Amino acid sequence: MRKTAILICLLISSLLLNAADFPKSIQKKIDKTLVKLFPKNVVELRDMEVSDTLISSYTSVKNVKVSLLKTSESELGYACFASSKGKNDYFDYMVIFDTDLLIMKVVVLVYRSTYGGEIMSRSWLKQFIGKSRGKSLQIDKDIDSISGATLSAPSITLGVKDLSLLIAAINKQEK
Repeated sequence: MRKTAILICLLISSLLLNAADFPKSIQKKIDKTLVKLFPKNVVELRDMEVSDTLISSYTSVKNVKVSLLKTSESELGYACFASSKGKNDYFDYMVIFDTDLLIMKVVVLVYRSTYGGEIMSRSWLKQFIGKSRGKSLQIDKDIDSISGATLSAPSITLGVKDLSLLIAAINKQEK
C-alpha cells in the first residue's frame, strides 16, 4: 500500500514538473496537497492562458498562475498560484477550486517574513473551504483575524477573494 502511494506521488510529480517549474520543496507541498484531495486519481496540472489585462484587474495578487486540474478522463477543478504582500515580504500560496468553483484548499507555499507566519496554520486556513466567487471572504466578518498576522491575514484573505473572482471570470469566459 505504501509503495503504491509513493509510486503515485512520483508519477504525479513527474507530470506536474512538466506543467510547472517550481522548486522541489514547493513541488512536494503541491503534490502532497493534490494526493490528499484526489487520492484515487493521477492529477495533471495544465497551465492555462489568462490575459494580463484580466489578471491586472485583481491588484491584491502578483505572479498569478492558473492551472487546470485534470485526470485522463475528466476535469477536477483549478489550481491558482499567487503572491501577496505581508508586512515586509511577499508570500506565495495556492488555492484549489473544484469544478463548481468552491475553494477546496488554501496552502501557503512560501512564507518569507519573520512575522505573520500564523497564517500558515491549517486550522486558520480551513476557514476558506467552501467559499466561492468572492462571497463571504471579508476579514473579521467571514474570516477570523489571527493574532500575530495583523497584515498577512487581511492580505491573504483579499488575495484568496481576488483569485476566487478571477477563476469565476475565467470560467465565465470559457463557456
